[in-house]
Amino acid sequence: MEKNNHIPIRNIYYMLSYAYQTLNFSEYKQIGTEKFENIKELYAKILSIGIPVLIRGGLSKDYISVEETSNVIKGKMDINSTIKNNALVNKKVAVVYDEFSENILLNQIIKATLVYLSRSYQISKKMRRLFYGLLPYFTEVSDVELSLNLWKNVKYDRQNIRYQFTVDVCRYLYEQLLLDESSASQMMKEVQDEQRLSSLYEKFIYAFFKRETNYNVSHPQIQWSVDDDFVDALPVMQTDLVLQKDKKTLIVDAKVYSENMAVRFEGGVAKQKSSNLYQIFTYINNWEKEADETVAGMLLYAKTTALNQPNHLYHIKGNQIIVVSLDLQQDFSGIKENLLAHADQFFMEV
Repeated sequence: MEKNNHIPIRNIYYMLSYAYQTLNFSEYKQIGTEKFENIKELYAKILSIGIPVLIRGGLSKDYISVEETSNVIKGKMDINSTIKNNALVNKKVAVVYDEFSENILLNQIIKATLVYLSRSYQISKKMRRLFYGLLPYFTEVSDVELSLNLWKNVKYDRQNIRYQFTVDVCRYLYEQLLLDESSASQMMKEVQDEQRLSSLYEKFIYAFFKRETNYNVSHPQIQWSVDDDFVDALPVMQTDLVLQKDKKTLIVDAKVYSENMAVRFEGGVAKQKSSNLYQIFTYINNWEKEADETVAGMLLYAKTTALNQPNHLYHIKGNQIIVVSLDLQQDFSGIKENLLAHADQFFMEV
């Protein structure tokens, strides 16, 4: 079975299930019983179900600005464009107006993805035909060139949040196919795969504790504890996960790397990644503690195939820092047991 960064496809499915509760819907239940040879098949299957679900619910619309030359004045007349384009010769004027349209970025991304997948020979012929057959539903949507930059401009709100899962999976699959087609070095491919998995890992860890435990679960930004209120240019401290219960707070930072520990030279002693320790230590020290509150930090790495894996407990200047790794290759029951045990390590101690 092909693995994504050494993680079995079945566990990628479970991670998606937690990170996006959409997979609990009846339309997706058949996926849980199927076997997939590679991650591309899983993503393609999800999209083959998710995109029709969006279509049946009606494609989202929003007001977009339209600029055109017309012999009917509507919206605002653009005098400069009218003169520049010499529109008056044809008894027309340039106008700018808002139109309630399906031609929005989210629909453009899905259409571009459908075009790309319908032509990709890395997808089965059956899937290519299915994706091609969905394109007529997007005739009112402009064609755009598919690129990773498109996702950078995506914003969600209450009206379009139903798109998030499908649009994210569009990106996961596009990145996977792009990576396979690329002639980049194996090292660069591993870095890109690591970045893609990191986002899913963070979402999964947060959703797991939200669903499976009674902790107060959040992921707030931590404010810098400055002496004079001057915070200009200070970096944002965005937590991945904060667990709270009974005056105890555990700040968790989820990490995905090809190597979880640093070795300066072959055969050298493995050390913790200093930047990660500095980060979690800074989070702890800037957390605004309440009276009698105990605050600790945890670095939760996704376990790699390397011999040396972090499994340490430190007490530094009165602060407890737990550094552990989670084996994502084991059965999911083991993943669940390990995650609960890692949290209990802090919350159950007397």
